[in-house]
Amino acid sequence: MPPSQRSPPESLKLDPATAHPLLELSKGNTVVQCGLLAQRRASQPERFDYSTCVLASRGFSWGRHYWEVVVGNKSDWRLGVIKGTVSRKGKLSKSPENGVWLIGLKEGRVYEAFGCPRVPLPVAGHPHRIGVYLHYEHGELTFFDADRPDDLRLLYTFQADFQGKLYPILDTCWHERGSNALPMVLPLPSGPAHLTPPQPIKL
Repeated sequence: MPPSQRSPPESLKLDPATAHPLLELSKGNTVVQCGLLAQRRASQPERFDYSTCVLASRGFSWGRHYWEVVVGNKSDWRLGVIKGTVSRKGKLSKSPENGVWLIGLKEGRVYEAFGCPRVPLPVAGHPHRIGVYLHYEHGELTFFDADRPDDLRLLYTFQADFQGKLYPILDTCWHERGSNALPMVLPLPSGPAHLTPPQPIKL
């Protein structure tokens, strides 16, 4: 459970070498959106070839880390962390048992945590900015509605025995012929975030 503290979100960038060929990165690898045409890219082992995902260029194997993702008005998205050893080829198995911890929005209506089974989340409104707090040693990954930096609202907490390096992951989901083409953004830190969450919902 995150302690009460004031600290700015960490500044992250996306790793182009991991991006699915449909994904377009821009603004110094801080913005990603799903395009209509696949890009010409080498098919190295670290690149996703089915799921429309991209990883951050920096992973975490210890410590406490907080970052934010702007999802805006996208109707479908997923984000969280993934073990660095998970295969990027074929359909991504979205569950903690497979080394993937995600929450997401489906069809603009259903928020869910990707556990086994999936857990519907009672989210008030439509958050445009999601905060992610990782406490590696405590085995906790917590998601927040971060629209108001000084009043983070808890969405969900996974508990796990983390091993190996974990990477932030963004899944833009398919563009749906343009209807879900809005980007996901790793924003530059603009001020402190006040982490004072209530009791987490535990998996």
